Amino acid sequence: MKKSTQIILGSVIALLIVSVISSAALSNYRANRIDSILNPKPSASADDGIVTIDKMVVTILNGTNREGLGTRLASRLETFGVFVTKIDNYKKRNIATSELLYKPEALEAATKLAQVAGIQKLTPYPAFEADEFATIITGYDLPEPFPEQIDSTGTQP
Repeated sequence: MKKSTQIILGSVIALLIVSVISSAALSNYRANRIDSILNPKPSASADDGIVTIDKMVVTILNGTNREGLGTRLASRLETFGVFVTKIDNYKKRNIATSELLYKPEALEAATKLAQVAGIQKLTPYPAFEADEFATIITGYDLPEPFPEQIDSTGTQP
């Protein structure tokens, strides 16, 4: 076998090994993160003035042409302890009313999430994967910017 062929073959094998290791590490991280959400350690109490929303694994789909809306909403929700697993564009880009699809057995938690996100429309949706809690489809009615995304001078970013 030629030296150049050996080098190429060695490089391909090394890349394959790195890819497998990275994939396994990412999968392990996600499983551990979801476990920490589903089995949270005691955190600050309501008496401390901190609002937390536990056990929420959420996907956000941007149904508007507002670039970055899903990312800004995810940032807001993460300040309340929500774990956003995916941010993407919805198949349609002209959604007027934001909607929260949630597991039917979790109406109370979905109501709290909707309140924090500024969403009025809640729809039970039984077909979630085991570790998912809800999917938010953003619409043009979503209030923006969120209060914590406005600087102290009162101007918008």
